[in-house]
Amino acid sequence: MPGKKEFWIKAGIVVFVGLIGIFRPDVLAVFFTFPLAGPVSVYHILWALTVFVLIKRMVPWYNKKISSRKIFGRFYEEADGISPGRDEKLCRVKAMADRGAFKSALYWLLLLADMALWRMVGMFNDTWIFITVLFFVFMDQFCVNVFCPFKWLAQAKCCTTCRINNWGYTMAFSPLIFIPSFFTWSIVALTIVVVIQWEYLYYRHPRRFFETHNTALTCRNCAAECTGKRKLH
Repeated sequence: MPGKKEFWIKAGIVVFVGLIGIFRPDVLAVFFTFPLAGPVSVYHILWALTVFVLIKRMVPWYNKKISSRKIFGRFYEEADGISPGRDEKLCRVKAMADRGAFKSALYWLLLLADMALWRMVGMFNDTWIFITVLFFVFMDQFCVNVFCPFKWLAQAKCCTTCRINNWGYTMAFSPLIFIPSFFTWSIVALTIVVVIQWEYLYYRHPRRFFETHNTALTCRNCAAECTGKRKLH
């Protein structure tokens, strides 16, 4: 299973932080605000690292996985013998993927609406917002290793062909909108920029996103290991 070690490390961190959040939330507050150099604390370092990761996602040569770098022209490998019939198939596949993306966005907005209600009634404090974000970040690894609901929602067979692959950061960090500050909102804003870049290139170059026209996305050319690829071979 790909990334098995990474999966269990992230799972352990989420469980550990969650237990501390339940029994000793004051310890988390001390950790985040622990001073490192002058006014710089652990919180600021984590913010800077997150910003760095988000910026990397938008730069072609920092994207090692075809699932995210397929949006860039240099990684597009045009399929041979593209015919009008294949273009028609692309239109059908694209329409289905767009419907899946819309459903995914709708369900996520409903989840955020629920979080807003919990926040309004005092059941969702800042500590648990950060823990929720950490859990959502872990869920990205969970989707890769165990089960991904977006295979059903977004109508994708795997991460490589996923219509909404770069939406993940926006989904993971979106609960930060409930903590009004420069650091939280700047992260959310950057995740939105990542999605805007993704959707703009998807609109301009849809052929890059589907294996009907981009052979780099086919199983035989994919470098990732997965259950589906093992079955193919």
